[in-house]
Amino acid sequence: MPNTQRRRLFKVAASAVAVALGATALAACGSSDDDEARSGPVSLTYWTWTPGMDKVVDLWNKGPGKKEQITVTVKKQASGDTLVTKILTAHKAGKAPDLVQAEYQALPTLVSNDALADIAKDVGDAKSKFADGVWQQTTLGTDAVYAVPQDIGPMMFYYREDLFEKYGLTVPTTWEQFAETARALKKKAPDTDLTTFSANDSGLFAGLAQQAGAKWWTTAGDKWQVGINDAATKKVADFWAAS
Repeated sequence: MPNTQRRRLFKVAASAVAVALGATALAACGSSDDDEARSGPVSLTYWTWTPGMDKVVDLWNKGPGKKEQITVTVKKQASGDTLVTKILTAHKAGKAPDLVQAEYQALPTLVSNDALADIAKDVGDAKSKFADGVWQQTTLGTDAVYAVPQDIGPMMFYYREDLFEKYGLTVPTTWEQFAETARALKKKAPDTDLTTFSANDSGLFAGLAQQAGAKWWTTAGDKWQVGINDAATKKVADFWAAS
């Protein structure tokens, strides 16, 4: 619509590479010939949906992987809940892959079903290479590490510069300024909205809540804690309800 201001929060699929507890991995851990097994060639299976990941793996197999005698085979999969179901089914059958690409929101389900290994002792200084909030998603608030971040879902602010100039609006840099800008626009152009808010995109709301400090899934001892009605989440809901 040419006469409408639009603001979009763009969220890309966020994922991490996790180590699944497959039959091969468990057998190696339980072998009395661990040292011998670790010194020989290793073949790993990697389930992923990302386009071009086979090319990335080829570079590994020809470079560091070849030197370390670690060969990775890519198996293209569907994403989302379909992949989670397949991973859990394969895990229960003792045929899980060695590596899987999983969206961050899938990690609690995979961990609670004992489908992922704790790789805290094997990630070196990887933590220092990521923002704390990103790394926390791979630990679920524990001392364990269940995955290494592969990408993140940035939330970005887009606006029509020409329309901002037309209505004499200043680009907001805080949520408070955003709300003020929306009210100012309504006074100048009652039939024009600054933005739209998706009522069926749970990922958008989750991202906004997390930005405000919400932690929907945490752990306490050996129990999961779910809190989707905390102060931060209510703050986000109230903000958009009043907008």
